[in-house]
Amino acid sequence: MCGITGILDFVHGGRGDLIDRFTDALAHRGPDGRGTYCDGPISLGHRRLAILDPSADGACPMSVSCPDGATLVITFNGEIYNFLELRAELITYGYRFHTETDTEVIAAAFHKWGADCQLRFNGMWAFAIWNAATQTLFLSRDRFGVKPLYVAVQGTRVSFASEIKAFLALPDFRAQLSVDSASAFFANPVAYDGTVLSTALVGVHRMPPGHSLTITSQGARGFERWWETREHLPSVPVRYADQVDAFRELFLNAVRVRMRADVRIGTSLSGGLDSSAVASSVAHLARGAHGDLTRCATDWQRTFIATFPGDSVDEQPYADAVVAHTKARPTYTAFDASTAIHDIADSVWALDDLSGAPAVPVFNNYRAMRTHGVVVTLDGHGGDELLAGYDWYRDVPPEQLNAALYADLHRTHLPTILRNFDGCSMAHGVEVRSPFLDVNLVTFACALPSDAKLHEKVSKRILRDAMHGIMPDVIRTRTSKLGFESPLVAWANESLGPLLVAASRTDAWRDAPATAHAATVATIVQERTLARRWSADDRVALSLAWRLLAYVLWRERFLDETHLSVSLSSHAMARAS
Repeated sequence: MCGITGILDFVHGGRGDLIDRFTDALAHRGPDGRGTYCDGPISLGHRRLAILDPSADGACPMSVSCPDGATLVITFNGEIYNFLELRAELITYGYRFHTETDTEVIAAAFHKWGADCQLRFNGMWAFAIWNAATQTLFLSRDRFGVKPLYVAVQGTRVSFASEIKAFLALPDFRAQLSVDSASAFFANPVAYDGTVLSTALVGVHRMPPGHSLTITSQGARGFERWWETREHLPSVPVRYADQVDAFRELFLNAVRVRMRADVRIGTSLSGGLDSSAVASSVAHLARGAHGDLTRCATDWQRTFIATFPGDSVDEQPYADAVVAHTKARPTYTAFDASTAIHDIADSVWALDDLSGAPAVPVFNNYRAMRTHGVVVTLDGHGGDELLAGYDWYRDVPPEQLNAALYADLHRTHLPTILRNFDGCSMAHGVEVRSPFLDVNLVTFACALPSDAKLHEKVSKRILRDAMHGIMPDVIRTRTSKLGFESPLVAWANESLGPLLVAASRTDAWRDAPATAHAATVATIVQERTLARRWSADDRVALSLAWRLLAYVLWRERFLDETHLSVSLSSHAMARAS
């Protein structure tokens, strides 16, 4: 829900001349409106994606008056799903609300409970609250890092934004590659976001999930951790049948509160277990089967499906089974190399920081949503890391499984996935909501014994049993897993191959960090492509090649370098080979 920016400078004062261009660099995140606030040392910006209370009353930055006369100014990206319950509680303490937004609730909760308000929020967020009376800025990021937030310090000035590309709009920001970050990315791209605070742009750092930052005229204490999942694990039932019942209740409630919206919602459906569970649960709830649907969208009957005709990664038959079960309206987006090639550079720009993800199908799927008027999508992210969905968990000893899942959820896998999906969706002004990352569901799942998740080599045991009667059995009992993949091998033997060859001959590719193995990969790329004999045995090499291609394109867009000219027509690609 939006893009936020801010500039704080206690020495030279706020920068109203900069906040406009800083904010509008994030126009794609908020196509429904914009706003800025400048006073003394602070400037705040906001690009709006209107989801709750789309009226002008819901605009940010928002000034919120409190019962004691204090006024707080907030700029906010995200959703607080339990805002209705918090609002009702705050009213009993004398707070009065003038909008139908969760934004106003956040500011009131912060005034009432201080930083402890974060523990009361069930949602995804990055927000900044300015208290003019105390000259204090408070920044917060949600528990699991669903919503991004980046911070940079330049002399006496602290600036923050939802994406690193926004900093390029500041005229005195010099875009430089962080060689250390690039090296860390190529060494372990999957764990890059969860283990490296610095980004690929020198001086820009990501705020870690579950952390806050308080800045006063006396300085800042640095990032402060306010959330540690292991400190909040509940007691779980002893009997497995009772665990299933509790999980079902938590999951359905997680889906229900994420249906709260004043706009059309949809679902990104792959045909896998997680996205199918979400889509089926939406239909189950919408039919009045469970819980209060106050403020929940009534226009939910849309699914968006990426297909790869003729390729082994195509899961359309499974997605079709869910469509038939839910009676939702499907929209199919078919991909092939000749069309996908044109969106590679834009997808790299959307992913923001360095990424090894072939994101074109995801990028296009969210574009299709926006084209059909869908602004919010409920997706299945987090299910694999929460419930042992990947094949490699089968080789983990049972007594070590929960520790491995915890690491992947918080550090080594999910953070990068969340950044990629946020980038691809918000590039088109679409908000992704993830029921599997509901705080109550996460803490419950983390407290479960390992055999509730992985049992006799079958993953997600408790989800499968909890969804009995809610989702089609052909999906519920399915054990094959493909993930949301791209058919890179087929693409490499078509129009992607010449682009890889062209990239492998650039200075940026040759100068990549040693951890990229650029020279070795270049040789493979040129041999395989010229002979048109990329095969399934080359998946590792092709994955490395894709990362290097994305790195070259990233340097073009973010550092204003020229390597491939970003002219991705088939004619240009053929000439490059």
